[in-house]
Order: sequence, then structure tokens, then C-alpha cells
Amino acid sequence: MDYRVLLIDDDPIIRKVVGLTLEKAGFVLQTASNGTEGINILERGDFSPDCVILDIRMPKISGIEVLSRIRKKFPLIPVIMLTALTDIEIAIDTMRRGAFDYILKPVRKVQLIETVKKAIRYREIQLENERLVKENLEYQRSLERKVEERTRELLMAYKKLKEANLETVKVLAETIEAKDPYTRGHCNRVRILSSEMASVIGLSKDRIESIEYGALLHDIGKIGIPENLLHKNGPLTPEEAEKFHQHTIIGDNIIKDVDFFKSCRKIIRGHHEWYNGKGYPDGLSGNQIDISARIVAIADSFDAMTSTRPYRTARSLDFALEELVKGKGSQFDPDLIDIFIDREIYRSIFPLRDTEDSTAIHS
Repeated sequence: MDYRVLLIDDDPIIRKVVGLTLEKAGFVLQTASNGTEGINILERGDFSPDCVILDIRMPKISGIEVLSRIRKKFPLIPVIMLTALTDIEIAIDTMRRGAFDYILKPVRKVQLIETVKKAIRYREIQLENERLVKENLEYQRSLERKVEERTRELLMAYKKLKEANLETVKVLAETIEAKDPYTRGHCNRVRILSSEMASVIGLSKDRIESIEYGALLHDIGKIGIPENLLHKNGPLTPEEAEKFHQHTIIGDNIIKDVDFFKSCRKIIRGHHEWYNGKGYPDGLSGNQIDISARIVAIADSFDAMTSTRPYRTARSLDFALEELVKGKGSQFDPDLIDIFIDREIYRSIFPLRDTEDSTAIHS
């Protein structure tokens, strides 16, 4: 390959001597008699050198200024400075400014050719590095595009999976309610109340979604409870109550091996735990009870009180709220009760009727 050298020097004798030496060594030469001419040659692009040899001392525009322009516009072209012995300190300074090397006048042929070859090898390394960087950048961009595309596909698949799982949960909730017609719509109302309360206290979107699923499934264990207990018109005996309490454990066992529903287990098992530790099935108290279960416990109790059951008609809104207040610190988390009432969470399913006596609200 024929390497190309641009020689910029105002001395015609230097141009002739150095030029002959380079041409005999096989280099393609282009000369310029001053800095402006040299810059013009580079900017036109009709001669693209692999190396520039530049005299330090020139009229009009100095070699140092030409070096600065070359480094700025053509950073991959190495520049070798030509200097007299008296300017050696200046030559060293040019290397700090980006020159590849310097050669003292009078020029020795061997040193000249060897220095030019080194400069050209250095340029080839730079060009190769730049090529590898570009290839790597293109490869990274290609990977990023593939990752973005795959992420979109996964998000779509995840969305479809969530929709399918939600439909599954709704079917399960309907199965529960089909066994106990008095709780028709109860699970969905508990979901709405629980979701609203979780949002008000600032839980994450994922946590709220998990609470919604758990609220829909909180009574799934009733599938394993005899219908005569579910429909009994009157209080349960201690033995019957013990059997009824098993629905929290039955529900937990039903979903414990389904990965998607594992985040719902604390709700299904714990929504009948009491804040003072007197609930069931595990006798947990205070913060031992997961906050999601504490939220659903309030929503579940409120909706149960304001809904018609086999053994009674729906209670009034005032009655239900008073009972929640009575249960603060005993059955329910007191802070959550305050939020439920003060922020009127109950309005998300039961708009307040335009009556002064707060007539009974039915499901």
C-alpha cells in the first residue's frame, strides 16, 4: 500500500530534500509552502495523508497554530514537527499539544523514514480502534433494539397472562358466591374497598394489585364448608364455629402451590386475625398481621355488616361505622380504621343516601 505524506514547510530546499527522501522510500508526497496552503489541502480532501510533517517556524501562520487546527479537525492524522536545535523546547511543547513526534534539522534520512513509519503505524492502530469502537457501538445498539423488542413482547405476554389470571380469580370468586348466594358481589365489593384503602395509604401498584386478587379470593376456603353452616339462620354452636373457622386454612391450602397466588396467602389466611391477637386461625396480633390482611379485614367486615345475611337484614351505614370504631385496637388496626372513616373509603361502594336518618344500605 502506498502511504501518503503531506509536507508543510516554507523552505523550498527542505521541501526538496525531505520530499526526495520520502519518495525514494516509497511514500506518495504532497507539499505545501505555508500553513494556510496545507490546511486548504486537508480541507479539500483531494489528498488525504496518513501523516503530516510540519515546520514549527513559518510566516503568517505558525506551525503551532497549524498543529492546533489539524488536531481539532483531523484528530486521527499524526503530525511530526520539524524544528531547529534552538527550538527543541518548543518542539517538546508541541507534543504536549498533540504532535506525534519531532525531528531536528538538518534531517537525517534514517530517522525521518523511521519516524514517519511509526506515525503511520500509530494511525493504523487508531483507525482500527475506531473501527472496533464503531462495530461495538453498532452491536450494542443492535442488542438494545433486540432487548427493547423482546421486552415489549414479554410485557404483552405478561399483560395477557395477568388478564387470564384475573379472569381465573373472578371465576373462583363467582364459584364461592354461587355456593353462598347471600354473598353475591361481596368479594368484588371487598376488592374495591381494599384497593381504595391501599391506594390512599400509598402502597405500590404491584402491592395493590396483589391485594385486589387476595380480596377476591379471601373467602375461597368456604368451598370446603358445608352449606348448612353457610346458610344457617342463627348463631353457630362452638363446634360449628370451629368448623367454619377452618375456611381460612382451607383457602390457604387451595392456593399455596399456585405461584401466581402466593402473594394472596396472607390475606386468605389472615383476614380474620384480630389486632389484639384474639382472632383466628393463628392468633396473630398487631403488625404480625400483614397490612394487606388488616386492610381486607376492615373491608370484609364493613361489607358484611351492610349486606343482608340469612340471619339478619343489612345494617345501616351509621351502625356499621360505629361498630368499626368500637373495634379499633381490638379487632381492627386503629390507624386503618381512622383512614377508612376519615377519608370516607366506604363511599367507593356505598354512596351516602340523601336522608337524614341514614337508612339501611343493602347489597
